[in-house]
Amino acid sequence: MPELHLLTGAYALDALDDVERAGFERHLRSCGSCAAEVIEFQEAAAGLADRVAMDPPEHLRAKVMAEVARTRQLSPTGRVQLHRPSLRRILSTAAAAVVIAGTAALGGVAWQSHESAQDSQIAADRAADRAAELTNVLTDPSRIEAVSQVAGGGTATVVAAQGKAVFVTKALPALPSGKQYQVWLVKADKQILSAGMLGVRDGSGQSLVTGVSNGDAVAVSVEPTGGSKQPTTTPIVAIPVA
Repeated sequence: MPELHLLTGAYALDALDDVERAGFERHLRSCGSCAAEVIEFQEAAAGLADRVAMDPPEHLRAKVMAEVARTRQLSPTGRVQLHRPSLRRILSTAAAAVVIAGTAALGGVAWQSHESAQDSQIAADRAADRAAELTNVLTDPSRIEAVSQVAGGGTATVVAAQGKAVFVTKALPALPSGKQYQVWLVKADKQILSAGMLGVRDGSGQSLVTGVSNGDAVAVSVEPTGGSKQPTTTPIVAIPVA
């Protein structure tokens, strides 16, 4: 099996076989940096998919049905010699079908594709910058690390360095509809600043908090979807950055 630390991207994209996946998931249980990197890759991939997706035009179905009506069908009495297609032909046909479907969905508007490509590149650049920030914090020799149990289940880890903190959770319980986890930076002077919503998948979440100083704390509370200006419930965890 390849070096486990190099499989985070492949795991996030579901590109590992069963043996590799099982081994990597065992590794994840004890490697916070890989867990954070996997979540970062998953968020980046999901963001790119959301940016390029679009609904097909309403007239597409009518156009397809009109073509079907005009296309001569093969006579059922005709004798046709069938050939087993090669794997290359199957793949080429599938690729062509994807291209045709994508072209129809875009409605032939080239500039939309161009803008989508630009948006995707911007999103990829931002994800790469954020991944670099995470790596710098997680590998800083002077980093501070703390682990705490979360009220209601799960654990939370904070790794702080360079005025930033990587906040990682595991085994958080799922929330009911209309509720989200929100991350807070609690300053030493008791000022509470929102650090954004915590994306959670299968109980695991990760967030990058900036503006962190000694004496601050990173906390999480359960808030209405979209977040609150200030916590409306008691934090389920608060980890000091000593």
